[in-house]
Amino acid sequence: MKINKWIPRTLNSILLTSTLLAASAVTVGVFGYYGLHRDSNGSFTLYPNFSGDPDVVVIGTELEGMYLAQKAKQEGLNVLILEPKNNLGGQLLQGEMLYLDGTYDDQGNSLVQGGMKELFHQYETGAIRNKPQFAQYFHHLIDRIPLEKKVELKNVHTVGGEVVSIQYVNRFGKTRTVYPHYVVDNSDDAALIRKLNVEPLQGLEALYGAKEKEYMSATYIMRFKGVDWHKFYSHFWKMDKVERSHMYGPETYVDSNISYGFPPVVSAYKLINKEWLNLRGLNILNQGNGEIIINALQVYGVDPSRGETIDRGMKLAKEEMASIRDHLRKQIIGFEGLELNGDPNYLYIREYNHYPTEYVMQASDLMSGKMFWDNVSIGGYFLDIQGSRSNREGLAIGRPDKYGIPLRSYLLQGTDNVVTAGKLVGSTAVAYGSTRIQPNGAVAAESIGVLMAQMQGRSLRSASKEELDRLHRYMDKKYHIKLQPRESANKITHLSEQEKTDLDQGVLTLLAGNSVAKHLPFIRIVADGRELSFNGIKPIVIQGLPWVPLNQTFEMLGAQNVRYDAENKRITYTLRGEKETIESPPVHVLNNFVMVDWETAVKALGYHWQWSEAERVVIAQKIHHSDYN
Repeated sequence: MKINKWIPRTLNSILLTSTLLAASAVTVGVFGYYGLHRDSNGSFTLYPNFSGDPDVVVIGTELEGMYLAQKAKQEGLNVLILEPKNNLGGQLLQGEMLYLDGTYDDQGNSLVQGGMKELFHQYETGAIRNKPQFAQYFHHLIDRIPLEKKVELKNVHTVGGEVVSIQYVNRFGKTRTVYPHYVVDNSDDAALIRKLNVEPLQGLEALYGAKEKEYMSATYIMRFKGVDWHKFYSHFWKMDKVERSHMYGPETYVDSNISYGFPPVVSAYKLINKEWLNLRGLNILNQGNGEIIINALQVYGVDPSRGETIDRGMKLAKEEMASIRDHLRKQIIGFEGLELNGDPNYLYIREYNHYPTEYVMQASDLMSGKMFWDNVSIGGYFLDIQGSRSNREGLAIGRPDKYGIPLRSYLLQGTDNVVTAGKLVGSTAVAYGSTRIQPNGAVAAESIGVLMAQMQGRSLRSASKEELDRLHRYMDKKYHIKLQPRESANKITHLSEQEKTDLDQGVLTLLAGNSVAKHLPFIRIVADGRELSFNGIKPIVIQGLPWVPLNQTFEMLGAQNVRYDAENKRITYTLRGEKETIESPPVHVLNNFVMVDWETAVKALGYHWQWSEAERVVIAQKIHHSDYN
């Protein structure tokens, strides 16, 4: 080697390397200043630096609050997002609850409006189905909005009911203080509100008489691969209606994108850890390429403000997954090649504390289709109270047409500038079965983000009817969001005042044809000295008499091959080797279960019985041939 040729080449390399290192250092310095973040999905988002005097501070990155942040920024406000958790996206990205629940009125018209309407469009057409696609949408939503994650809220300073400053420590250990005009708690654990020491309202524990706080179950979103969706879909629709109803449930549904239901499949599963887990009806999303997620594995006893309860739930759910996989392989055509496909980072949290807001939504508000002068959303979805430790099966209270959600249900009582979002909507535990659904909260968040800009720093509590009317016109004209529909159906005109009170307290279920059922207190059924145990749904009382789930009851009392033909209104079954038929039986379909009155069941199956409505107990005894002599 000639040294005179080596030196220039080496010097060039050194100069090039030095230049690249210098450029890299400048880039890192610039990105560090501007706040470059890598989220859990590996994508980058550039958040410009921010001042200490933002108009709006949003705590937490649940989807609903991101719509508020976006609209507030679009309307000219300075917004800062603070996420106490390690990663962004809450329920959507970390819990991987990618099965989106739509909202519809009685005519089947979608109630989804605003930003979520576009999300649903992409979801339904298949453009957004997996986590990276949702993450891309999420980051585009909050593009150029300053954000700090993994922050620790240290001090929330209030004066006269107004939050005047928030002190926090960021992920680099630096203490910062900001002085917002409006503060939004958009977390799943009331991260800000807990700092204000606000006393929560009663929750599910009031319904069931539990001694400790009780929340709807969280859910571990199950990820699988190896599904033949075409085979699954084709076989489902090739079956006749009676066999399909028997095998998969009367209201189970399958299309090319989603599927839901399957109570017989779920009822046949034996849990490994029944104390803390439950497998409920399957909500399945087809993500393509044989991959699916299923929203169905419920986890009880989760308090999102206590990390140890989340860790326990994640551990137990993971231990259950192989058994569930094996069960679904055997039970569902097209799932024979099912395999596990990784884990979510976090649980899907449905519920935490309910806090007093300026107006607390009641079940009767929803079922009557009530509209408010200060509507910020038009809501829908049935009152779906998911299971908890005291009531594993949960409750399906009723299905409203549509209803208004007022601004006041997002204004924390006793404060001038604290706004709630998403899961922290002001509603009772009963009404929350519907108000919690994302499209309801997303429209409210967008509306409130716009209103903040219009109020120019004034308390939202001071907004007048004229100012809300102006907001309604503006939202319609600019964003095509309608907040005052002309009419909505009142579904409780037939109820007495006492029944309306019972509805608000979670005692009643509203059935088709203006029928009313009582599900609380729960019924006990003892047959031949043993108490019957039901999966997925509990017996109810209609007009003073017990009603029971058809298939489970008949099978526990000795019948086989139980079928309900809805078209011909006929129950068929086999008893002691003989095929039997019940013509035109009284039935109701509730939460995808066929319910039949107890008297019809025991007459057909040969039982004496006694019913104490006061004690809510049925005692039944098999009639033997000697009893007829």
